[in-house]
Formats: sequence, structure tokens, C-alpha cells
Amino acid sequence: MKWIFSLLWMGALLEWGTTNRPYIHPFYLFACDQTRLQDEMDQNDSFLSELSGFDDPSLVNVSADWWKGVELWKPSSTKMSALSQLQDTQAKIWFATLSTLEGTEVMLLSPFHLYRSLAALSLGAGGTTAQSFHEHLGLVDSRCTGDQHFWIMRWQGRLLHHKILTRLEGLVSTGTWLVFRKGLQLRKSFIWELQWFYPEVQLRAANINQPHMAEEAINSFICNATAGRVSNLVTGLSPSTNLVLASYIQFKGKLKTRSQCHGSEFQDFFNDGESKVQVSMMTWCGKLQYKIDPKYTLIKLPMNGTMYMMLVQPVQPDMLQEIESKLEVNRITLQTGVVRLILPRFKWNSTYDVKELYRRMKLPDMMSGQANFSRLSNIQELTPDQVKQHVIFEVIEDGGKPTPADVPFSNTTITMEIRIDKPFFFRVYQTLNQLLFLGRVKKLH
Repeated sequence: MKWIFSLLWMGALLEWGTTNRPYIHPFYLFACDQTRLQDEMDQNDSFLSELSGFDDPSLVNVSADWWKGVELWKPSSTKMSALSQLQDTQAKIWFATLSTLEGTEVMLLSPFHLYRSLAALSLGAGGTTAQSFHEHLGLVDSRCTGDQHFWIMRWQGRLLHHKILTRLEGLVSTGTWLVFRKGLQLRKSFIWELQWFYPEVQLRAANINQPHMAEEAINSFICNATAGRVSNLVTGLSPSTNLVLASYIQFKGKLKTRSQCHGSEFQDFFNDGESKVQVSMMTWCGKLQYKIDPKYTLIKLPMNGTMYMMLVQPVQPDMLQEIESKLEVNRITLQTGVVRLILPRFKWNSTYDVKELYRRMKLPDMMSGQANFSRLSNIQELTPDQVKQHVIFEVIEDGGKPTPADVPFSNTTITMEIRIDKPFFFRVYQTLNQLLFLGRVKKLH
């Protein structure tokens, strides 16, 4: 166990983005003797007849006893927590790489949702591309060889993802779509694996020989599926496009405790040392944990259930990314007091191109034209042409009625006024410090 935590500790010391691969799984989660699953797959590696249309996909039903025995296996909370910590490290590297992209005035990332999308895509990978995905997503155990072990590791990831979504029920809505060129034949093995590990991921087919009409069909479908929240997510298709992965996640949370004062008005937000803009700011009063440091201000905002947000505003805006890369927000000792907090309203959207993210991470073998997705389709050279993610993040005040537990408020009880009116970053966690969202606000309009 000592060397496991040593690896995690060393990884935490690395400056984000200094390594091409976020991590390689450093410990043994499962036994290596479960081969029946892959044997079953090898006997059913035929092709599915083509998807019938964009609005009417044809899928293969999975045999009810195919996973018999595996479903009885229960992972330990220690192993689930360790996998969550590894994903935390990976998320910070993703976020640091995304920060080098242009147009990142407000940037959001949901690491567990991005992980699921990439893991679903990896089901179709073969050869060295599959190995790259296994290492990148933490599906490698150095004791074990062969595909059967990766199956069990994926099952672990599925359980972790299900656990997160269960706790976020009512707060999060998601959607993930794999859109193929109409006429492609998909391997039954890929369909079966997708249904077992990531049943939420939907398959669709589009007539991409007419790119403009295909874009309209895809974006119209996604817009309807998201109740109008996401529009024009997929753009720039070409007649040679074979595969597009598009996904979104919407989070709508609430501050856990009711504010003891109310107010919302347009106030100044200072984007940098010279420019400012009027934005809608809300005032929240009550008992909070915080830290006032010569270099930054940190606030812990309790949210629904077991979630909480750690919000950090550097004193100097040009120190934002440096403090963000070095500050371990969950290790800071906080003080408690009755605070008047003034901050912008949390309601933002962010879209990012995952293929560009991986190009900047120097991982071309995973999504480039040289990638191997032979376990996906009858076309040997098929690779994802676009991988798009859209994140919607909103936090509102709890407008519930006062309860006997509410702290009586008056101006004389305020111990600190904290104003968030300059660039800041935040992270949303769940129990066991499970990282759900990362965000950075550099400029508002």
C-alpha cells in the first residue's frame, strides 16, 4: 500500500500538463482469471445490419444471463475511492490542457461525464489504440494480460459512474450520442459491450453524404432531447465523416442553507486590471467556512445533499492559473463566521472539442487518422471525426421558508463581507472528495 500512495503523492506534485498520459493504474483491483466474458465475445464477433435511420436505430438485445455471476460481484468502497482519486488527478490534467485553448473566458468541465464518453468510445478500439485508452482511463493492471481483464475494469468504472449519478438524481441530466454514417455495419460485440457498460449512450445513423442536412438533423435531435438547452453542437461535417460523438451534461444545484438576507442587482465585475462590466450579482448571508489569505480568498459553499463548492478568488487576477494549479483546496484549514457574500449568479455554458484537447495532450494515436477502431465497424480506417462535449452549470439560492435551525441575522452579526468580483475558479465535490465539476471564470460580459 505504501507504494500506491507514493505514486498518488508524486502525481499530485507534477504540474498539470507536464505528462502526456494522466496515469497508469498503479494497483490490482481484480483477479485475472475471469476469461469467460471474452470467450463469449469471440464467438459473437459478427456484424449488425446497418442502423435503420437517425430517429429509429436498430439495436441488439443482450442475453439476460450473459453477465451471470459478474453482477453478484461487489466492489469495495476502498477500491472505488481509489479509482475516484485517480480520476481526480486525470481531471486536473484535462482542465489544465483545456485552459490553453482560445475563447475560454468561462470554462467548465465534468470529468466523470467526459470519462464515460471516452470509455464508451474505447470499446471500439483495437491494437495499440486500445492499449492507449486502457492506460489513459486507468484500465490497466500490470499483473494481467488479455482483453478479459479490461472487461472487469470497465465494470468497475460503470459502477462508479452509476454511484455518482444516483447521488445526483434530480440535479443532473445527461445525454451521449454516437452518430454513424448511414450504411455502416457495426460489430455485435461493440453493441453488446456498449449496452452493458454504458446503456445511456445512444446510437444513431445519419445520411452524412449530405453534410448540411445531416448537421441540421443531428442538432435538431439534440436540441429536442435537451429541451432546447443545447443547439448547434455539431458543425463542420464533411462527406467523408463516419463517426461523431456528442454529449452534454446539465447541472442545476442549490445552496444548501437559506440566505438570511436577500438581494440581487447589477454590480461591477472586474475582468482584469482595466476593464469592468455590470453583471447580475446575488447577496447571500449566513454561516460559512472561509479563509482570507494574502494571495487569495477561499469559500466553502454547502450545496444539496452531500455536495459542496470550493470557490477561490486570487487577489491578483494574473495569478489565477498559478494558484489554481498549486492550491489543494481540500487541505486548507478554514474558519467559520457569519458572512455577507456577494457573487455573480452561477449560470454558464461551455463547449469543448475533445479531439483538440487530445491533440494538445500529444495523444494522436487515440483519435487521429492513425487510430485503430477495428472492434467497432466493418471499415478498418474508421476514426471519430468529432468528439464534442457541452456542459451547462447553474447554482441557485434555496428559496425555502425559514426553519428553526436558521441563524437569526442582523448587521451586527456579520463577521466578514466577501465580494467575488474578480476572476475566480471553483470545484464541486461530493462525499469522499469526489470531484464532479471544475470551473474557471476569467471574464464576464
